[in-house]
Amino acid sequence: MVSIPRGVHSYQTLRNRWVLSVFLFGGFGALVGYIVASSVLIASFCFLIGQVIAFADHVRLRKATDLWMEEMLSDLHIDIDDFEGRITPALVLEQWKSHIKKERTNPLMTRGNDERGFTSGITESDLDAARNSRPAEEREEYQGLEESLTVAQQVKAEADKRYAEHAQQRWEEAERNDPDLIEAGVKRLGDLIGTDFFEKNHDPNAVSKLMERQSSSEDN
Repeated sequence: MVSIPRGVHSYQTLRNRWVLSVFLFGGFGALVGYIVASSVLIASFCFLIGQVIAFADHVRLRKATDLWMEEMLSDLHIDIDDFEGRITPALVLEQWKSHIKKERTNPLMTRGNDERGFTSGITESDLDAARNSRPAEEREEYQGLEESLTVAQQVKAEADKRYAEHAQQRWEEAERNDPDLIEAGVKRLGDLIGTDFFEKNHDPNAVSKLMERQSSSEDN
């Protein structure tokens, strides 16, 4: 079940936390500075350091909140600016759950009921008002794909790229250490096709053994 993660708060809560942190960190720093050095100047400097710490904490939480909300709204194709400053994590979560529920309850459309369905063999002109099919580029969900990526989409694209690189590295390492490839004298799994490996290791009961292992694992 999706919920609001830790560290994500409404903007009002973040402002209240910031004000409280300014008084706590600043006051505590000034008190410690005055007790230790008995100097108003040192106390003022410690108070300033407390304010900097409070501001840094506020910026960190605000960035985490914005990133989470933008990532959630990107799945709904909604811009965060459309809420005109009235957005909260709870509202974003509610919108997201409503969207997911709508997708799950949406019935499967067939050609008989969906004018956007498959029309094999239809050759009418795009300008024919009587045609029922609609080109894909006219559908709403394909609008705006040429625009720049949002912050959440950029983060996801970078994560996908890194995951693909790591997966490729793991695959190459697995091929280097695979005993069957080493025995056959090849470097890649696909190169086994050109050898007699499959003829030598042919097992007519391989499928039944695999099904038995899967069945036993499910029973456990």
